Amino acid sequence: GRSAIDNTLLRNVLLPWEARELLIGRKVRKAACKFFAIRQACILQKLSFLLQLNLCDFASKEASRKERTAACAVLKALSPEDLESVGIDSESICWKQLRATGTIIAGFGQLAADDQKKVWEAARLLVNPPETNSGDLGSSIRSTGSASGREPSMDADDVFEQFVAWCRDRPGEFFQGNRLRHIEVHLAGIWANKIIIIRRSVMERFSLARYFPLYWLRTQPLWGVESSEAIMVRDKGVMESSHVRVNECPYSAYHGMALSGGSHADENLRKASRSRRHPCILMEMQWIRDPAANIENWFLTDIEKILQEAWQLNPHGPKEMHLPGEMYVVVGQNPKVGSSIKETQHTQLYEGALSSYPVLQLTANPRFSERLSAWIDIVPVGPKKSDEVASAVAEVMPEVSIDASQDSQEDQHGIFVRICTQRPTAPDLVKFLVELRLSLLKQFGGAQTLDFLDLALSDEAGGFVIIFAPIPQLMKLGDEKPDFASWANPLTGESSDVVGLEEARVDVGKGVGHFLCAKKELRKQLLADGEGTLRRIWAFNRVPGLRLAIDNFIAQWRLFSD
Repeated sequence: GRSAIDNTLLRNVLLPWEARELLIGRKVRKAACKFFAIRQACILQKLSFLLQLNLCDFASKEASRKERTAACAVLKALSPEDLESVGIDSESICWKQLRATGTIIAGFGQLAADDQKKVWEAARLLVNPPETNSGDLGSSIRSTGSASGREPSMDADDVFEQFVAWCRDRPGEFFQGNRLRHIEVHLAGIWANKIIIIRRSVMERFSLARYFPLYWLRTQPLWGVESSEAIMVRDKGVMESSHVRVNECPYSAYHGMALSGGSHADENLRKASRSRRHPCILMEMQWIRDPAANIENWFLTDIEKILQEAWQLNPHGPKEMHLPGEMYVVVGQNPKVGSSIKETQHTQLYEGALSSYPVLQLTANPRFSERLSAWIDIVPVGPKKSDEVASAVAEVMPEVSIDASQDSQEDQHGIFVRICTQRPTAPDLVKFLVELRLSLLKQFGGAQTLDFLDLALSDEAGGFVIIFAPIPQLMKLGDEKPDFASWANPLTGESSDVVGLEEARVDVGKGVGHFLCAKKELRKQLLADGEGTLRRIWAFNRVPGLRLAIDNFIAQWRLFSD
């Protein structure tokens, strides 16, 4: 796919030799492992006769861990001469695996990495031998004598190989950007036996990124803004899907992510018959439905996606009504400064609720809006008392001095809009947030200048809290990796070095107090004054003039009766 996380739907358009390796090669590897198990059973019988021990029971699949450990110790004590005396090759895969684990092999995954590669190459030679003359593209590839062949390439002369390479590199997009050309090559390749289509339900068995889908209707456009010019990325009225899967690099409890999955045909994205029990043919073929659903993650904060996922994933009642296993989930999207994946839109999900994060419980002057049926609060976040912060930092880092002369002023604080509501997906509320984001982007110079941290979570009483935080696009100083670099706020001219912050970024994790401490200095700073450091990080990410812009927008919307 386009990125490291774009693997919930595996490519199902293959060249003939790729399909043979995937399907037949898998069966060949399984058969090889069965033969290995038979050979290992014979080895154990020979050694049991030699040593007058019942090693077969000790190394069987039903043996206990203690018995397997004992068998492994006995096997490791044998010398090459002992093995040679009973006709066992000490360099064979069967013996090395048996000696290392003390048990008979149960599957391909138990082999060592080098042995897996050898078996894989042998299986490839069996299903696609170099001398094959079947007339397809795989024959010419293997005429070089390579068992593995080469990956399909867009530079190939064969249009069908180009098509397969396109489907691999740009899943969900029409071939060469042309819908009719895509259909033409797709169907011609099937009829000519130049490409093989594997059913989606079969390919999903090979995926390690298991997911479950959520479906929702977009009620407001998704806007991108470049240099104050608005561009509609997704129109309202389209059905969207979110593929919820585990996050392979977690930094919170039960950490997952939700990827956009609306590009391919899905029977749940249309009004399918309730009597249908099997996937439709277009879904099985992974037929491209909506190429525009493949959107990037940077500069496109998808507020409605966040709200819809939070609404569907969280219980709608108080904690006392929880069923066994139910929990609250925080949903948010990282701004650019906290995201390592640009190409694939995704939101972050993890266990938590309002009571989990004190910074999100801060309030200033909440007011109820009958138009939105929600409480609206504009919350400034900054150091509580400048002298306390300065003294705490001085104890840990005496070489750092803090100018605290203006810390108490509100324009020196970061800001987030805090909304409490019973229904986060209410049309008027979604429209308000979408248009507020669009208005701020136009006023402050577009997405290259302004970014957003948006969160949605439960208040544990049947309602939801929405956090809408406009933040500056920070600039990385120097060539260090992001976790070790210094950062500058272009809108204020400050740098993290000058203000004495070891971490200056606000994102889904750091914005609420989750920190991965790659630097010892950051850990030391957080342990000395965790709350103070988090408040100062929010203050560092302030946007001058933001409060006035938000107040003016609220006045235009006439949210309050007075």
